[in-house]
Amino acid sequence: MALHKFEPSSVHFAPSANEVWWEALKAVVKDVTRVHSHPNRGLLRGYALPDPHAFLKTTSRLDMYCACWLMIRPLWINLATHRQAGRAYPQPQDWKTFLTDLYLQMGLSLPSSSSVAVSTTHKKSSALGKRKVRQDRQDRSKRQKTGDERVEVDMFNVDISEFSSPSDVFWRDELLITKDSLTSSRYSVVSSVAREIVWELFNSNFALELLATDRVIFPRDHSELYSVLERDALVAECFPDGVVVGLNYPLTDTGLGAFDWRDRIQYVEAFRSLLSAWNGPVAGQLGRMSALVATSSESEVLAVERLAYRFYCQTFFDYFGRAPSIPHQRP
Repeated sequence: MALHKFEPSSVHFAPSANEVWWEALKAVVKDVTRVHSHPNRGLLRGYALPDPHAFLKTTSRLDMYCACWLMIRPLWINLATHRQAGRAYPQPQDWKTFLTDLYLQMGLSLPSSSSVAVSTTHKKSSALGKRKVRQDRQDRSKRQKTGDERVEVDMFNVDISEFSSPSDVFWRDELLITKDSLTSSRYSVVSSVAREIVWELFNSNFALELLATDRVIFPRDHSELYSVLERDALVAECFPDGVVVGLNYPLTDTGLGAFDWRDRIQYVEAFRSLLSAWNGPVAGQLGRMSALVATSSESEVLAVERLAYRFYCQTFFDYFGRAPSIPHQRP
């Protein structure tokens, strides 16, 4: 179990999260015997989008991870938001391997601490990289035939054959890295941009994890269509503009991770309403609390947050056995 994911990161470019969320994470009872046995138990051992902690823990490969992720970001977000129910998400190591394979497939050399080493070994490492990707695919194909459900290609189910050469990398509709910079291994992602990318990974993973958890508690495959749409709509109300995960970087800091309580209030109320239908006495307690309105006070908002956030974090752990992603303040 990755215990560091229950604590704030000390990395300088890590986005900030509200203390009430960190208190909720720290309060989780991390007893694996609590984890329920259910068909979707392995669903969220992995992450819908790359694990943001992997970006925070690396130094030599941060730029590479950011570049590769941004290349496939539009394609993958579309796939993740329309992912087949019950299909397990890739685990952190799967994501790192996938992004590295993508980088090698484009004929690029892995990051090196020496620019001289990069230039002198570029062709050799690129050739080896392409050969490695081909061999990995052959191995995965063989394992797939044996019925191994943990095969990477099964988890991702995305065709990356079009990424055979470097391309320009964009972030927030602006050119971030040119393909020539990628080819020459002379590029870097500044801390402010890395912080924004990691922020999106935290918040988008949180959104899809909340949706997945609600779908486990209220299985959609045995429900009438109107009930399915109603539950999904309740989840969507917890996010700005009713969009669970979008492609556009927000212009304002709103939502469950916003710094100012006034920018959280309507989403905290939607969160309270959603969780009040879950199982257990805390859900009932949330249901008996007065609804938050525009005139509610900060103390009333915090009272709901302290109860709801702890309940969510513990419930998530009890279903999936790991720390949930939590929303962060927009950089």
